[in-house]
Amino acid sequence: MQNDKKYSPEWRALYDLSKGNGLSELKEAQTDASLNKKINWFLKNGAGGVIVMIRDVFGEDSLESFYKFLNYYVSLSDTNGHYHYSDTMKKDIDIIKNASQGIDFDKYVEQLKDELIKQDIEKKKRGI
Repeated sequence: MQNDKKYSPEWRALYDLSKGNGLSELKEAQTDASLNKKINWFLKNGAGGVIVMIRDVFGEDSLESFYKFLNYYVSLSDTNGHYHYSDTMKKDIDIIKNASQGIDFDKYVEQLKDELIKQDIEKKKRGI
């Protein structure tokens, strides 16, 4: 890109992408965004609240039984009494699987923990 200084960072990034540069970072960012969105929904709007409710109503030990049930439920997908894939879920799995090759999931989860802590600190600063 000639006279690089007159272009905004966004245009330079688009130019680099058009040349095939930075695609792995873009792919990882898209994967992170999609996984983060799903995990945040799970934690804040979905199962996270149910897990806390089970713990608070039935005690800490009840979680072990519930986690065993969850393992059973997902262990033989698409069979009676187990999880059944929706078409949307199948597509989402394929997209994330293709985009997330090489991602260390344990490291990813640790980064999510750090992000949740940062989000809570920011909420407290804003009085939320």
